[in-house]
Amino acid sequence: MSGPKVLRFQSEAELRALREDMLRILEREVLRWQERAPRLKALEQAQLAAVLARRDALRAAVTKGDNALYAYQVKAETAWLRADLAEREEHAIEQRIAQRQRARRQQQNAVIVLKALQAGGVAVDADLSQALDRLAEGSPEADAEGVLARATLALSSRDQSEELSQAQRAIAEALREDATGSSTAWHAAPAERDPRLQRIDRHIAELQLLQGAVSARSFQDALRAAEAEPDVQRRNLLLDSLVLDLGSAADTSRQQRDHLTHLQDLAHVLSTLDADSQADLLREAAAADASTPAARLLALADACQEAIDHYHQRQAASSRRAALLAGLAELGYEVHEGMETAWSDHGRVVLRRPASPGYGVELGGNAASGRLQVRAVAMNTERDRSRDRDVEAIWCGDFSRLKAQLNAQGSDLQVERALGVGEVPLKEVEAVAEPARSASDTSRRPGDRRLR
Repeated sequence: MSGPKVLRFQSEAELRALREDMLRILEREVLRWQERAPRLKALEQAQLAAVLARRDALRAAVTKGDNALYAYQVKAETAWLRADLAEREEHAIEQRIAQRQRARRQQQNAVIVLKALQAGGVAVDADLSQALDRLAEGSPEADAEGVLARATLALSSRDQSEELSQAQRAIAEALREDATGSSTAWHAAPAERDPRLQRIDRHIAELQLLQGAVSARSFQDALRAAEAEPDVQRRNLLLDSLVLDLGSAADTSRQQRDHLTHLQDLAHVLSTLDADSQADLLREAAAADASTPAARLLALADACQEAIDHYHQRQAASSRRAALLAGLAELGYEVHEGMETAWSDHGRVVLRRPASPGYGVELGGNAASGRLQVRAVAMNTERDRSRDRDVEAIWCGDFSRLKAQLNAQGSDLQVERALGVGEVPLKEVEAVAEPARSASDTSRRPGDRRLR
């Protein structure tokens, strides 16, 4: 099939540029993982070395290889890094949940022991009494377990034991066992078993971990108010409302973080490609943070992606024209300086084939889209038309060599549609003017690889 052809062409340069974009985003992902992972859980040196080794291997592979395989490898590595971070975040959230539940139990224990001390008329020193009051109010106490242990000791001291009721002595014993870690089930009050509190603790822990303590402060205040509400029905309403509000806030936080990360990745790529002409967009992207509305983050990300695509489209069009002209020059076709520009300006260019006087090949189509047309042409209406089929057959061999040559260099040239030899008459074009040559002439002759 050596008549007119419609091609889909991607040059080696544009394919490499796409791999470089993938690598830039992966390298940011690795840096993000290196920064966040140790904060969440101790990072093993062997694991770090393996991640860096895989990154270095992908760095080395950026100069060669097919894009589909490269994209698969980058996506696989990115997925692993994100999954590992998610696992570490879950571990850190579980630790924070445990801390919140321990603090709640300590508060409940403080309330119980204060009541027992007051009921039994047991006197304790002022520091211990104040520490118990703070614990009972839900304020953090550095040595909460120590405070409870001292209070338990005072409650169960021998000289006070006869003044305590049987129930009070049971409380003291349970508190002492809890302080030593031998028993935890006795104080599982109904509030602690409430599944709403489990969800609330999770959401608050997640907000604190991912967005900072300030983001969860209002919810913590609402939780304290709900837990202090004496009316059971109203307390339930407050807790139900808090669960819904926290769930919505946590979902929004996750989405915001994803949108912001995506924007930052695209802005980083754009800054390496076209920082000067996109300075305003890059400044706006750099100013965005977790408080920026989601719609704005998405709009900025779309603008960055559009700018990246437009840049690559311009560069790709130039590299496609250059690669095809250079390839045809290697096959003996005359390529002169300015042909790239002429192709861009007029949508087509004709190359003479000196070995076949009066014939050549026409390249046309929109190089920016990657969809091109090529065909053998005649430049002389007064010719021996019986040679036309022979010329098309010669072009058949030339095109096969061109395709093999370009693909071997890392480009991707595929034929979308082709007509057979002699299926349509050979197109006639105006003869290509022979350029004047001088000692300083930079026109390309067959075999000359330079192209401007």
